[in-house]
Amino acid sequence: MQDIVNPTGCLRQIFPEGDIVAVTDDASLGSEAVGYGLRYVPIDDVPTLPAGSNVVLLLSHHLISKKIRILFKHHKVLVVPIASFDGTPEAASYTLKMTLLTDYLKAAETATYWIDGLRSGAKKVVFGPPAPSGEDTGATRLVCSLGPSLTVDAWPRAEIGAGDWVSIGSCCELSITKQPSTGDDVFSMEGTVHASGVLAARDPRCTEVGDARIRRANRLRAEMSDLGSITLSLKDNVLTRVRAGGRDFTEELLDVTNPDHGLQALELGIGTNLALLPNVDWRYNSQLNEGAGVMHIGFGEGITGAHMDFIIPEGDHHFLP
Repeated sequence: MQDIVNPTGCLRQIFPEGDIVAVTDDASLGSEAVGYGLRYVPIDDVPTLPAGSNVVLLLSHHLISKKIRILFKHHKVLVVPIASFDGTPEAASYTLKMTLLTDYLKAAETATYWIDGLRSGAKKVVFGPPAPSGEDTGATRLVCSLGPSLTVDAWPRAEIGAGDWVSIGSCCELSITKQPSTGDDVFSMEGTVHASGVLAARDPRCTEVGDARIRRANRLRAEMSDLGSITLSLKDNVLTRVRAGGRDFTEELLDVTNPDHGLQALELGIGTNLALLPNVDWRYNSQLNEGAGVMHIGFGEGITGAHMDFIIPEGDHHFLP
């Protein structure tokens, strides 16, 4: 993994002036941030910060809540919701390092490129060859048809201003999502992809039933990650098969993401943090891995079941009319 020589070098792209404070709910992670040259402030001491402070908020034990957001309403905040994925010490340490290695200017430039491409009138984005080969070779080729109701969640610039609350996900990926009940007016995917990473996440609004599914999803994610490449086949925006290590995991994935959603793809994610490669370790359940691949596909909403992302690390793409 690349050494972090000067963490404020990249973070200066976000916070050009003033001290940069690492606020966290984990003292060990705070001490680690100090080792990288940041100033650590426990989350309970946030009221002592002057207005307009530059904050990297690392939440290892708390999910994002209205109460936490109110604490930071006068500051410039980059939010890293570690607990939504994996708050264990090893995963939290990895996520901190990836946050410090991220090139936020390059990520913003990539986001702008994608936004311009989508605004150009493209009706489809194809990952892989622009035209089918005429036979099913099992190679990556995913056709993403784009509907008129498409909206994009991204932060296509680096600098964060006073009062801004910006998720690390918005900085490092371009996310197109839809609700389980919506149709092809947002997007529809069809084809085959090969993923290197898989993530399992929870929403702060997670239900009791959803929590049980997410616990099973975490075990499933770890098992699949140990098997190497994961092959996904989609038809009419529904995952019809997912395999890894010669095993079929389709029914298990249906269970942990909530069977009521029928393995509909609910997120088309475009990675904008490609500069992290080759430092990424796909074994970690870290949000920073999500934006390091060319694209990812998400199933489940994280509330009644896990939200699971499958990350495709490399590949060509083409905008088609």
